[in-house]
Amino acid sequence: MRALDRPLLAWPCGEFDAEEYYEGFPANEISALEREVRKLGARPAWRMERVWFPDEEASAEETAAYEAACRDVAGRLIMPRCLDAYVMQAYGAAGLDDGEDPADIDVEDLDEALAWAEAGVCVLQQSLCWPFMDCLPYAELDNRPAHRVLYAYASLLSRRHPRKAAPWFRSMVFYNPPDNMGARFAVPGGSRG
Repeated sequence: MRALDRPLLAWPCGEFDAEEYYEGFPANEISALEREVRKLGARPAWRMERVWFPDEEASAEETAAYEAACRDVAGRLIMPRCLDAYVMQAYGAAGLDDGEDPADIDVEDLDEALAWAEAGVCVLQQSLCWPFMDCLPYAELDNRPAHRVLYAYASLLSRRHPRKAAPWFRSMVFYNPPDNMGARFAVPGGSRG
């Protein structure tokens, strides 16, 4: 956390009405977890600051700006506010290839992987009000790194402590009721029946 010069910025960007979202679902297709989320009704929606890990589509200027902002974090050069950097370090420590789900394989170094994912979650938590009871819609592209770091942490944690991981998966459904990451499938009472 010492390498973090400041938290990520986050600001309100409208509201998410869970009651309206679930309106089109037949009652017998909504899980117990989704019924809980539906009862919350309309809540403020938030958007995170854009700090993306450069990829093949990044311009030379974007890549240079990212690299200039990198700091030594646990012996690795990363941009401390880039949540995807923590996800990549966690999955790398776990021996996962791109696109592999940590819930499906044996991880090589779970302690190191969990430490990186947890560090990313800490950066996210520093950036949102506590307790965060609002929505962080996955539909907002800039919010996706937040969902990825939460999923990485919860799925890696579930390898060692499934009960401790369940509240993290559950919170992901509360943050983003459409549940684009499939977190509800890891929560008791979360699957649609």
